[in-house]
Amino acid sequence: MLDLGRLRILRELKQLGTVGAVADTLGYSPSAVSQQLAQLQKEVSVPLVEKVGRRLRLTAAGEVLAEHAESLLAQAQRAEEATVAAAGRVAGRVKVVGFQTALLHVLAPALPALETDYPDLYVDILDEEFSRVLQALVLQDIDIVMTDEYSHLPRPNRPELTAEVLITEHMRLAMPEKHPLAATGEPVRLADLADATWATGHIGTNHSDLLERTCVDVAGFRPDIRHRSNDVLVIFAMIAHGAIALAPDLALAEREPGIVVREIAETDVLRRMVMWTRTGTESPRNGRPAVRAVMQALRHSADALAEARPSLIRGPA
Repeated sequence: MLDLGRLRILRELKQLGTVGAVADTLGYSPSAVSQQLAQLQKEVSVPLVEKVGRRLRLTAAGEVLAEHAESLLAQAQRAEEATVAAAGRVAGRVKVVGFQTALLHVLAPALPALETDYPDLYVDILDEEFSRVLQALVLQDIDIVMTDEYSHLPRPNRPELTAEVLITEHMRLAMPEKHPLAATGEPVRLADLADATWATGHIGTNHSDLLERTCVDVAGFRPDIRHRSNDVLVIFAMIAHGAIALAPDLALAEREPGIVVREIAETDVLRRMVMWTRTGTESPRNGRPAVRAVMQALRHSADALAEARPSLIRGPA
């Protein structure tokens, strides 16, 4: 019978690459990691690792077992959670990845109630907004992903995943308060900003793609992007010192010194906060109670947010 603890060590070695990194991650000594790998090799009677210089590398057999280890550990986790849930408790670890606004305004407010209602439930959070996180969700490295989605950009076609819109909000132009086009308070034409300096997110983020697509499709120019950051405070600093950006309602850009917010004259641009899960996650038979609990908490948090801010739409527009 294969030991799940040793399988986890093998899986971590595949993912992290070195015994030292595995030891640091799992809280073991490097010698203990090596001993557990040696014991696992005895259990399966084939070499799983080999020395390459001073490092250990998985053999072909080790690669195969490490792949199976991922699914075996996931099944064991689901079995444990289902057993606990049958006794009326929700327990386990749920990994959530999201973009900054979603984490600040929806996930963070949901955490106190989750901690109170499910003391044996742990939520791991990562601030990330590149498209590759959806693939990590498919591979079960992540349990829930919260992405931003825009009306001028197509939604990724992922039939193995389920997408649910939590919040819809308007995108507006965030400008320096001294900008000549900001003086009247009227909507501003994108076409009149063709010579402006722009700030947006990193290449590969939806925020960056939105700015370029909107300027090209709506106003016929490619924006001069000179500042890139996924940190909204950095974007605000660039705006206050002369740049222009597209900002969602929840960025609260109008509260920042030196910044004003104006409507886009030519079009209405919407941002949707989307919760992604693997298809079947909410199935009583195949889904994890811990993940379902976090999903429901996010929905309740989105309800409260939309009620508190009338400019927001709960769900799709």
